[in-house]
Amino acid sequence: MGQAETQQTETHATKAQPAALKTLLPLGAVLRRPQVLELGGGVRLRKGRVHEVSGASADLFAMRAAAARGQPVLWLGLYRDIVTLNPAGLQAWLEVEDLILVEAVSRGELLWAADQALRASGGVCTILDLPDTLSLKESRRLQLAAEQGGGIGLVLLRGPASTSAAQTRWDCQPCCSTPPSWDWVCLKGKNGEAGRWRMRCEEEQEGGRGKAQNAKNTLHLAAAASA
Repeated sequence: MGQAETQQTETHATKAQPAALKTLLPLGAVLRRPQVLELGGGVRLRKGRVHEVSGASADLFAMRAAAARGQPVLWLGLYRDIVTLNPAGLQAWLEVEDLILVEAVSRGELLWAADQALRASGGVCTILDLPDTLSLKESRRLQLAAEQGGGIGLVLLRGPASTSAAQTRWDCQPCCSTPPSWDWVCLKGKNGEAGRWRMRCEEEQEGGRGKAQNAKNTLHLAAAASA
């Protein structure tokens, strides 16, 4: 009798374990690896995060990420910063009809539009072209918005970097080489993403557009203002 009761008690305890585990996790909690966006060459960006990009080829980094995303792209900025974007250079990376340009009249309006775009469902790629840099409070707000929407936020910094809540911070510079190449350096990574990559345009683009853009198209990506 004693041995039978012991076996029955152990069986009952084993069956009760899953129910006990359920009470330890909040309703709807799922343990899974975060999704990432592959840019090629081992460069990965976490989705649902904000990433800061600076340097002379920051625009090219943003376009590479937008092309890898394969969804509509929202490019937000002041008129003087986005008016020089050339569709002839952009179409080598993505369908121009998928690009939505949002012109803001002030820095406050620009940050508000970026916050709304990142919070929207659908996980679109949001590129924020800033005339300066982000404060810690501003970057934290955008980071929370990206986590809610599930997309990727790319902040193009035209000023010196400061302490922020961004997942990664990149410095992108062109190299004098043939074929065209760029140095992408991850200066900051919350999960150990820091490193240096030499990127070359030798991969085929999707949609039957052949090889990646040549040096001429690269120069046309963002035409310099004449004044």
